Amino acid sequence: MSGTSSPEAVKKLLENMQGDLRGLSLECRKKFPPVKEAAESGIIKVKTIVARNTDILAALKENSSEVVQPFLMGCGTKEPKITQLCLAAIQRLMSHEVVSEAAAGNIINMLWQLMENSLEELKLLQTVLVLLTTNTVVHDEALSKAIVLCFRLHFTKDNITNNTAAATVRQVVTVVFERVVAEDERYKDTIEQPVAVQGNSNRRSVSTLKPCAKDAYMLFQDLCQLVNADAPYWLVGMTEMTRTFGLELLESVLNDFPQVFLQHQEFSFLLKERVCPLVIKLFSPNIKFRQGSSTSSSPAPVEKPYFPICMRLLRVVSVLIKQFYSLLVTECEIFLSLLVKFLDADKPQWLRAVAVESIHRLCVQPQLLRSFCQSYDMKQHSTKVFRDIVNALGSFIQSLFLVTSTGNTSATPNQAGKVLSYYFMLVQR
Repeated sequence: MSGTSSPEAVKKLLENMQGDLRGLSLECRKKFPPVKEAAESGIIKVKTIVARNTDILAALKENSSEVVQPFLMGCGTKEPKITQLCLAAIQRLMSHEVVSEAAAGNIINMLWQLMENSLEELKLLQTVLVLLTTNTVVHDEALSKAIVLCFRLHFTKDNITNNTAAATVRQVVTVVFERVVAEDERYKDTIEQPVAVQGNSNRRSVSTLKPCAKDAYMLFQDLCQLVNADAPYWLVGMTEMTRTFGLELLESVLNDFPQVFLQHQEFSFLLKERVCPLVIKLFSPNIKFRQGSSTSSSPAPVEKPYFPICMRLLRVVSVLIKQFYSLLVTECEIFLSLLVKFLDADKPQWLRAVAVESIHRLCVQPQLLRSFCQSYDMKQHSTKVFRDIVNALGSFIQSLFLVTSTGNTSATPNQAGKVLSYYFMLVQR
C-alpha cells in the first residue's frame, strides 16, 4: 500500500474523487435530482474529512459507506454512461484500500443488481477482481455472493463475457486460497490443539477455522457439491455449473495449495470424505465400459466414458497421488488400481492413452514409486500395485505391435517408442 499512501497519491485520489462527484452531479442534474444532491453532499463530505483528519486514508475508509453512496445511487440509475463513471470511481477507491467491510458489502449488492439486469458485465467482473485482490475486507456471505456473481456471468451467452468470467473465477478462487496461506503465516507461531472433524457432510461452517480458512473451506466444499451435481451450501444463487470447469478448479487448488490440505485437519477431511468418493463415482462409466460390447440401441450415453471428464479426473488423480499420498494411502491404492484397469485391451484407445500419460507423471518421481512398493507390494494381503502397473504397461506395449486384420499396425513406431520409454523408466526405478 506504500505506493498508494504517499502524499502525492493521496492528493491525486482526492482530486479524482471530487472530479468524479462533480461529473456525476452534472450527468444527473436533469434526469436524476436525488443522485445529483447526493454527489454534491459527497463533495462536501470529502472536504470535511480532509479538513478534520491528518490520516486521510484511514478517515476515508472509516466513512467509506457514505463516500461511495452517491456512486451506488448512480449505478442504480442503470444509465450506461453514469454506471461506467461510477464503477470507475469505485474501483479507484478500492485500489487505494479505503473501502470498509460494510461499504464492500453494499458495493457487492449493487454489482449483483447490475448483473441481474445484464448491465456492464465486463466492468462488473473487473470491479469484483479489484475488490477481492486489493484487500481482505470481504468475507462470509459477501464473498460467496461475489463469487456466485462471477460464476453466473461465466454461463452467459456472450462469448467474451463467458471467457472473461471464467478467467475471473480462476483468479478469485486462487485469491481465496492465497489468503489462507497468508493467514497461516501470520499465525504460524500460535500453537493450537487440533480438533477432530466429525463426519457431518451437511454442516454449513467449521468453527475451528480462522476467517480466511473458513471461506476457503466453504468454497472448496461447494465446488465438490457442484461437481457432484448437488446443491451448494455456501454459494447460494448458483444456477449452473459444468463438471469440466469444476474439476479444473479442484485440480488447480489441489495442485497449487497442497499445504492448506496437509496443515488443516478440516481440509484433510474434505479430501477423504468428499474428493476421493467423488472421483471414484465419476470414474464409474470408465470402469464398466467395454469397447465393442455395446450396440447402438443398448447402454445410455451417460454410461459411456466421456473424454473431457475422464481427462480432468485423471489429472485430479495424479495430483492426489503426488501431493497427498501420505494422507491417502488407501485411496491411492484404489486410484492406482483404476489406472491399471484403464490399460485393459477392451478399453477405448483414448482412455488407455490418457491412463499411460497419468502413469508417466508418477514414474518421474522415484520416491513415490518406492512408497508404492513399501506400502503395497511388500505387505502381505495387499494389492501388488507396482507389479500390476509394470505388467499392465508390458501388456499395453505388446498390444501396440499387434497386427490388425487389415494388416496395419494399431500404433505408429513413435507411439510405441514413447510408451516403451515410460516402461523402461518405470522398471529402472
